[in-house]
Amino acid sequence: MIDPESDPPLDRTVLTTLGPDDLRAAIPRFLAGFVGDPAVADRNRGRIAALVGGWNDATCREVVTLLATIGEEHRVYPAHPACRALSRAWSRDVVIEPTLTGIEHVLAAHERGPVILLGNHVSYFDTSATDAILAWAGHGAIADRLVTAAGPKVYQVLFRLVAAACLNTLPVPQSTSFSHTEKLAPRELARRALESVGAARAALEDGAILMVYPEGSRSRTGQLGVFLKGVHRWLDCLDGIRVVPIAIAGTQDAMPVGQDQLFPRRVSLGFGAPLEVGRDGDPRQILSRAHASIASLLPLHMQPDPAQVEGTALHE
Repeated sequence: MIDPESDPPLDRTVLTTLGPDDLRAAIPRFLAGFVGDPAVADRNRGRIAALVGGWNDATCREVVTLLATIGEEHRVYPAHPACRALSRAWSRDVVIEPTLTGIEHVLAAHERGPVILLGNHVSYFDTSATDAILAWAGHGAIADRLVTAAGPKVYQVLFRLVAAACLNTLPVPQSTSFSHTEKLAPRELARRALESVGAARAALEDGAILMVYPEGSRSRTGQLGVFLKGVHRWLDCLDGIRVVPIAIAGTQDAMPVGQDQLFPRRVSLGFGAPLEVGRDGDPRQILSRAHASIASLLPLHMQPDPAQVEGTALHE
């Protein structure tokens, strides 16, 4: 068995060597270690230990295999059912008094055809919180269909990697306009982007709901930023796509940018009226309208600078 006092810290390399008993012992300690409140962390450890204690050896081996390989290719990685339950249980101690509004917009749009959710991005915890809130509110079927476009950094740190295994994710290259991004040759960036868009198209045709963060990176201020112009690729991948704006608030306080721990916070999730590409405008017009819709759903202190809205909502 692993010994937390003498063994090396858990990372991706160590994790792939763990047998089932070691994994069942390691996961509760590892995940509870990211809860900033000690009393809540103790409760969380017990909650997770009870859950993973019921995993059989085959499930443990499947989870280790997923964690060892996720993110290597530009394709959809489906959540492992055991991991999905793990994330929703773990989030119980971090998301408090969740609120959900506008879910009828997602349900109606999805009944009519392929759907892309465009949302603001303030924390690495955004997608996990969205999944959990939907599931807790009785919309697990919608949560299970979400496929989130995830940048490379999601797959580089074990805690975020575990979170990714609990969700349906699609690795995508990140815009080279950000200073922290790997600098790729234009041709290589285009190749990877096309692979991701192709995988997204196939997922949408199969009934998935694609989740995209069009700012391209987490907001450092909490305010809604401008959208990357390249997001139009997602809106062009199928005819008649419906875009549903989504706004999340509270996760920036639960897991602030630059911190590795999470703290219990109230989180709200709201959806706006769907916009259909073609009927309601071309992709650029849809992006601008979605930006305005998201802004209207956010609390005042998270809304964008008025000068930005009056100018352009898109990076040129």
